[in-house]
Amino acid sequence: MALINDNFLLNSKTAIKLYKKVKGIPICDFHCHLDPKEIYENKNYDNITQLWLGGDHYKWRLMRAYGIEEDYITGNADDYDKFKAFMQMLPYAASNPMYHWCALELKRYFNQDTNLDQVNIKKLYKSLNRILAKSTHTPQALIKRSNVSVVCTTDDPCDELKYHQLLNQDKKVTFKVCPTFRPDSYIFLNDTSVKDKVEQLDKVTDCTINNLESYINALKSRVYYFDRQGAKSADQSFEKIPLMSMTSEKANQAFEELVNGQSISETQQYELAGYILTEISKVYKELDWVVQFHLGPIRNNNSKMFQLVGADSGFDSVGEQLSAKALNAMLNHLEHHRALSNTIIYPNNGNDHLMVQATAGNFTNSEHKIQLGAAWWFNDTKEGMEQHLIDYGNIGLLSQFVGMLTDSRSMISYTRHEYFRRILCNFIGSKIEKGEIALSEDTVEAMLKNICYNNALNLFKIEGVKEV
Repeated sequence: MALINDNFLLNSKTAIKLYKKVKGIPICDFHCHLDPKEIYENKNYDNITQLWLGGDHYKWRLMRAYGIEEDYITGNADDYDKFKAFMQMLPYAASNPMYHWCALELKRYFNQDTNLDQVNIKKLYKSLNRILAKSTHTPQALIKRSNVSVVCTTDDPCDELKYHQLLNQDKKVTFKVCPTFRPDSYIFLNDTSVKDKVEQLDKVTDCTINNLESYINALKSRVYYFDRQGAKSADQSFEKIPLMSMTSEKANQAFEELVNGQSISETQQYELAGYILTEISKVYKELDWVVQFHLGPIRNNNSKMFQLVGADSGFDSVGEQLSAKALNAMLNHLEHHRALSNTIIYPNNGNDHLMVQATAGNFTNSEHKIQLGAAWWFNDTKEGMEQHLIDYGNIGLLSQFVGMLTDSRSMISYTRHEYFRRILCNFIGSKIEKGEIALSEDTVEAMLKNICYNNALNLFKIEGVKEV
């Protein structure tokens, strides 16, 4: 029997019935790493390896765990040989979400449902490549096929956003592509990065950057630029939570020391980051943006491999649990300085879900919603998502959850939304069958549609896109 069938992950009649209600609704992908240039140019992929394995550090980690040589992962091996190496590993990834994700992608985009340990790899490679050569499998066609209405990319503050502009001018593009302001490397500064960031901002703004105030003003000007290009959100990622204790005088001194090539302590770096974040957040608030925080990962731990293959290559780890005191202090400080917007917080450590959701409740009111984001990175497994739903609902209102995102660089990762929706419907269906939920079918259907789609549209205030 094939792994993917109509009732995949749906373990009750109620779950099956609920999934039918959300199966066909659109996707609002409010955080991903898709390349707007790739979307705009809309070129066919050379082969499945380019689409499936290029840039996917999730897959790369599993290949290394299986003992595959790096040449077949990020190296110069032939594309077919890379695909073969991955497919030989894949059946042994059972119990890892990649086993499910790949099976879903093969079924939904290529109508391939053979058992992964019985596939003729060479025949499959040729078959997938023939399909990829068709007009039905260009980047734009794949996004449309996935029923995506909104794509929010992740963009450097100094990006000119050329391809966002071209996409939004192209009437043949039926989905919205919005940029997202990603300034963490401009906020968390050190003596080796600060000059580069100053130079980049100097090139794209009219500001004369000679102190911290002018640096922040240059960053603010880029926020306004992004807003004019349709941005709805800013996204920051830090290993630890920025500290909010630094005075203006101390911040200016720390910035000046960095510009002069002096190093400052890690504590001072997080304090300076907190000061800059506060000032930038005032503009986020003014523009009514959604603010996203991805917190906790320890990145680029293998220095040898970082030198060899660079960042985002599969050498990042779950960090220690976040400080509840620091998170509350950050949100309280932003609230006090009228700089707290609608906010989504994604902890990298699943043990922080309960704490983050409890903290979010301290600052949620009619003016702004603060909430735990989707199970992120090492947590977007079946069991991780289930536990996330339990933690979210136990401490807050699950009906208000903004739902799933892809957080991916692949045009065919949209099956992760199907994966989430099936898990969600199975979760709610189980509670209904146990007698823990007794609501009308209309109420349950509305709640599921809101979690899967409408809540995101409303939070991000996506214009011209209708609710379901």
